[in-house]
Amino acid sequence: YINANYIPFFLEYTLMSEFNILSKKLIPGVYVIPADKTPFIWFGVIFPRYGLYKNGVFRFRLLIDSNWPNCDCPKVIFETPLFHPLVNPITGEMNIQYHFPEWKKGVSRIWHVINHVSKLFYDIPRTKTPENSEAAELLKTDNESYMKKCEDCVKQSQVDIYKQPTHSENIDPNYLLFDVYDEEIHGAIRRSWLQQKENDNKTQHLSWVQPGSLEPFSRSNT
Repeated sequence: YINANYIPFFLEYTLMSEFNILSKKLIPGVYVIPADKTPFIWFGVIFPRYGLYKNGVFRFRLLIDSNWPNCDCPKVIFETPLFHPLVNPITGEMNIQYHFPEWKKGVSRIWHVINHVSKLFYDIPRTKTPENSEAAELLKTDNESYMKKCEDCVKQSQVDIYKQPTHSENIDPNYLLFDVYDEEIHGAIRRSWLQQKENDNKTQHLSWVQPGSLEPFSRSNT
């Protein structure tokens, strides 16, 4: 039994635990951070690395019910327009409930949701109950037109990523903001990273075994 006064702290602790698990999964091309003002909203960006949405930059919000973990699957709302059979073109919500029809406490994890959303950029389902009927129809009957729509949406995402937040939920210190590359501002940081990488590659760790040999102390001191 948990004292009612401690429930908010318990919820925040369990959600931070979920975030720690997600962080360790290192899902490629996905960046997520919980909001500062509430643990029930997470901000995310997906950078597809190949496929029809390659080079796109797609923002989304993960909305978690306040009854967590005794609730339905979290909702995923794309802020960047995304032409996809499972994304409602008006609300931006991606239908993932079909994949998580029942949210099982202690079994279902938030990282499962993020991982599934990421995969939907590469493995696009031909669903009979689409959120975007135009996208579903083009995917089925006219691949060339579907690819053109995806290309347009990728180009638009590269412009929209620099926009400032307007939705009230996004006015948050942890909201992910992007700036156009400026050599005067970012150049020194970039060069520092590249230099560090070069130094790491040059670093030779101490070893007393000659490469290709299993004999101890076979390496000279030179």
